[in-house]
Amino acid sequence: MKKIIIIFFLLTSCGFKPIYKISDLNQNLMNFDIEFINPTQISRLIKDEVNEVLKSKDDNNYKILMKVDEDKVPLIINTNGTVAKYRITVVISFTVSEIINENLIIEGSARGQAQYDVGNSEIANEDERKQMTKLATGDAIQIMMSKILSGITSVDDN
Repeated sequence: MKKIIIIFFLLTSCGFKPIYKISDLNQNLMNFDIEFINPTQISRLIKDEVNEVLKSKDDNNYKILMKVDEDKVPLIINTNGTVAKYRITVVISFTVSEIINENLIIEGSARGQAQYDVGNSEIANEDERKQMTKLATGDAIQIMMSKILSGITSVDDN
């Protein structure tokens, strides 16, 4: 019991202070005007995932211009020519600029990947592909948002 109290005391009184904290400023930074460069080449599944994470409102300060590429590559091919495993890669190339004065804030790309095994059922395979596409897209969006928020805060600090 004494060890638990000592560990609790050490963890709570170590003086840790977060460098970044969620504030009203960060909440407002999450609202962007989103525009796709290649909207006809992006699957509905990816568009829905992007729009779910990046909510667009009327009073946005920043605009994200993004190009999304999706690739499905066979990883394991059986001796009879059938595929046993696929890798899905989603690459988001983006630029972020201020809406008011159109200053470029950051430009970059983010990649998300997921793998899935092929089963016996086409329905199960399609469901698995959709889930892995959402997962790869979510990973790419997280990396992109980390880069964007880092770029925006460094511009705001100057």
